[in-house]
This record gives sequence, structure tokens and C-alpha cells, in this order.
Amino acid sequence: MEKLKFISDRSTGIEVVSLEDVRITYPPHTHVEHYVFGIVTGGKIVIRIDGEELECAEGQYFTVLPDVKHSIAPVTKQYSMITTCIPKGGRAERDLDVIKREIIGNPELELSIDQMSQKVNISSYHMIRKFSDENGLTPHKFQMQCRVRKAQQLLQMGYKVVDVALMVGFCDQSHLDRVFKKQVGISPEQYANSAILSNAGQ
Repeated sequence: MEKLKFISDRSTGIEVVSLEDVRITYPPHTHVEHYVFGIVTGGKIVIRIDGEELECAEGQYFTVLPDVKHSIAPVTKQYSMITTCIPKGGRAERDLDVIKREIIGNPELELSIDQMSQKVNISSYHMIRKFSDENGLTPHKFQMQCRVRKAQQLLQMGYKVVDVALMVGFCDQSHLDRVFKKQVGISPEQYANSAILSNAGQ
């Protein structure tokens, strides 16, 4: 039976995800300004990090740098894994950070490619290409990832799934369900029931 736990420490921003006997495939995604350390505790996975492929079996680990695109898929029928996401400190400002900050802060807003490119005074084509180079994902995929991230936070706060869907910019709950499950591996309802919150400083 698949078991997932999401542990989020509000005082440090550190998150731990425990997966036991799962068959989840995670599509290409990034962890915004977070380092990721993962260790496989059962079975075998393949992780693709920025175009390179790595197989990890029980007892082996992997690391992913902030904002680097990666995906995870099972090799064996099931696998178990623990990942820890640690916030990164400050870094130098990059050209398209103004767009990135706006998406992170307000992922529910509808921002067209034209609107984004006008903010940084470059063509739409170059903006998409440069954003992907800097952040590992296209602006649209990055926005969907940020919407799911905000949905996770709202679910942790106790909001109902149907309300969260509209709050983060999805047209309805079924749209949120599809995107959420693709990125997180479980439905919003399952996530709300499995999330564990803590405050290390208390």
C-alpha cells in the first residue's frame, strides 16, 4: 500500500517528503531556490537531472541544485524514498527575476507571454528561451508549478479543495486535481490528509 507523508517546518522552510512503496512518476519540474537531497530506501528509480540520467537503488542518494529541471521515474514496480528540500540563501539578481518574483507572488494571475516580455523589453521568443535557461522551465510550466505550490500551502491552512482551485487560478477543482496529481503524485485531498506541519523553534 502506498504511503506518503509531507513534513513542512514553518520556522526553517525545510520540507521532508517520505514515500513508501509508491509507483509515482514525477514529470520535469524544479525546486525554486531549494537544494534537494534524496535517498532511496527501497526499490530503484531513475532520475534525470538537466539532461543526465542516474539510476539510484536502495541506499543510494542524489542531490539537485536549486532551479534545476529534473524528473523521477520508477525502475522497479515500487520504490521508497525520502527527500529533504532546504532553502537556499541569497544569490545574485538575474535578468528575468522580476517576472519570476511576480509569478511566485501571484501565481493565480493570468500573465500572457506578451505582458511578460514587455516587462523586460525583449521579444516573446527570447523571453521564453531566456526564462527556461535561467529557471529550467518555460514561464507557463513554472506558473503551473507555483500554483500547485500555493495550493499546497492553502491546503495546509485548512482551506477546502474546491475553494483552493479558484484561489490559485484554476478554472475548477478537476483542473487542479489533474495538475496537482501530476506534479505531487497524489490528489489535493490525499495531500491535505498526509501533510504534517511542525515548528522546530517551538
